[in-house]
Amino acid sequence: MTDVSKTNITLEEYLKLLKQMKSAALNDMDTFPDYEMKSAGSQNMSALGLSLRYRDDEDCLYADYIMEHQLFTGLHPYLWEEMKEESNYILKDQDLFQEPAENKFYWEVIKYLQIQDKIYIQYKAAFSLKGKILSVKGNTADFKRLSFQYPEYEKYFTNDQKFILDHADQLSLPDNVVLPYVPGDILYIDANPFGKSFYAVYCGETAMEQEYLEWTKKEYGYYKREHPCLYISKEQKKLTDASLTGDCLMFTDDVSFPYAPLDRIQVVDNCEESFLIKAADRIKNHKL
Repeated sequence: MTDVSKTNITLEEYLKLLKQMKSAALNDMDTFPDYEMKSAGSQNMSALGLSLRYRDDEDCLYADYIMEHQLFTGLHPYLWEEMKEESNYILKDQDLFQEPAENKFYWEVIKYLQIQDKIYIQYKAAFSLKGKILSVKGNTADFKRLSFQYPEYEKYFTNDQKFILDHADQLSLPDNVVLPYVPGDILYIDANPFGKSFYAVYCGETAMEQEYLEWTKKEYGYYKREHPCLYISKEQKKLTDASLTGDCLMFTDDVSFPYAPLDRIQVVDNCEESFLIKAADRIKNHKL
């Protein structure tokens, strides 16, 4: 796994990287079997697992239905057919739910890698019930250069696997992204199917002393960006702050996104939450 240095990037560059991650995962899930068979000397053995995740209406907690004892050697055709068939059953039961079923359920495809007697999870890819890939989350914890037990096997990883692992941290913690929003903007964040969609008010990039900002550039190689916003916590029943580019986003109190959802934000003129409207007005008029 290569240590990819961060630099400050725009939102457009982040969205381009997210698209590349999805393409890499889709390609890897169908090509890794042939690649491993052709890699002389490789003891890598990969497989795909499948689980269905669904959201509880009351508290946004998720439960998993794991397709036990089913491992697949590629996305197509069998795993894809399994997902499609099961998704159709759920979609036919739409009358059982108060909102579209695709907003409550999603599939998680897990890429497993076995090297000798140890099994790793390389990455997880989320798919909607209608077959759209939503996110890719690389498991960098096990593949850090100083902790990976079998670095000699990295040469057998596909280019797609390397790309996913190299850029996973950027998607989960995009604290180098420069966002185009203006303080006081009302943001609509489409959290489906990872949580319930919600509104937030952008507070503006966190003001830092210039000395500290320059230190982050020297220490990390880029200016660290924090983008706080206000949202209404259903759990705490009050305005709460969070960062759009923070790690393990917990906007919906109990459910975190598998990646920073910067592709799911839309600036809107109004919302149904009076507290947020007042907060937006105060921020715009420098009263907060």
